Amino acid sequence: MTMTKQGFFQRPLAAYYVLLGAVVSLTAFGVIMVLSASGVRAYEQSGSAFSIVGKQLLWVAMGVPLAWIAYRMPISRWKVLGWPLLGLAILLQALLFVPGIGYTVNGNRNWIAIGPLTGQPSEFAKFALIIWGAGIISKKEKILHESAHLIFPLVAGFGIILLMDLAGRDLGTAVIILAILAGMLLVAGASWRLLSSVGLISMLGVAALVITKGNRVRRFVAALSPFSPQNYLGAGWQPAHGLMAMATGGLFGVGLGASRQKWSNLGPEAHTDFIFAVIGEELGLIGTLLVVALFIGILWSGTRIALRARDPFVRVSSVGITTWFAIQSAVNIGSVIGLVPVAGVPLPFVSYGGSSMVATLVAAGFLIGVARRAK
Repeated sequence: MTMTKQGFFQRPLAAYYVLLGAVVSLTAFGVIMVLSASGVRAYEQSGSAFSIVGKQLLWVAMGVPLAWIAYRMPISRWKVLGWPLLGLAILLQALLFVPGIGYTVNGNRNWIAIGPLTGQPSEFAKFALIIWGAGIISKKEKILHESAHLIFPLVAGFGIILLMDLAGRDLGTAVIILAILAGMLLVAGASWRLLSSVGLISMLGVAALVITKGNRVRRFVAALSPFSPQNYLGAGWQPAHGLMAMATGGLFGVGLGASRQKWSNLGPEAHTDFIFAVIGEELGLIGTLLVVALFIGILWSGTRIALRARDPFVRVSSVGITTWFAIQSAVNIGSVIGLVPVAGVPLPFVSYGGSSMVATLVAAGFLIGVARRAK
């Protein structure tokens, strides 16, 4: 009997190690970049350059234990949590419209405040929809060719969250949720007729929402030509200075902490949606390619987990989480380099923000646990 030496990427646990390494690396790197990108604003606000990154560290400290619980929890328990998670997500989304609890930031009503706690319910809703949707699909796997069994309740459940996001004017999050739904339907084996119908309706809906609101039209036009006189001092300001930051960074960057564009040119909070521009300026093309490579590692790992999964719940949920991370990172990076309009979504694991950090760490913990148990 002859034995062949297995390469690393052919080993059963390759996805586990790549995924774990990518998530840990992005989270640690994100803390460093939040400190670099936020130091100026933090000092201006509080007199300490570490006040903002201190909050980020607190959220990482909260997210890691929750990720560990998600990692350890058996799949059988996740399957029964779908409906409770969806119910909680709808309740939190509904609080957006309760006076005194929900409030508006940058034109979007997507934040809630309960006492000293603030957060974005939509970040939790993404994970809840994935777990709930995977449970629905896994139970109906043998009859998925009948569109009615997916439209009710799957599309209806996603639709409730989508309508709430759109009512709060959060189009960026709505687009990501639609992408998650499309990915889950595709891997579930839904008919092309259903997929094309959902896709067409979604595109027409997004187009209608863009052209009926002046601010969104300006963002779309600014993405095409941010340096034009009519755009530069308006909606084109952030994307224009994002491109300036990337160009200034060159191959190796100007050095960690030495960004000039973060001094208000990238908006009031360069450490959130435009942190990738700071990475490009300070660490250059090498730094940005490293970040992209880590997200490609997550994409590869999630795809491998889904392809090897025997349980339809694992397969669909893995694709849902992977689609979430991949599309959201692509939209964020695309906004910075001018490929898509500024959507106001954070870069997973890297951008400043408690809701995003905790939600993505929990989802990653779930996915890492699935990869660890893979045979």
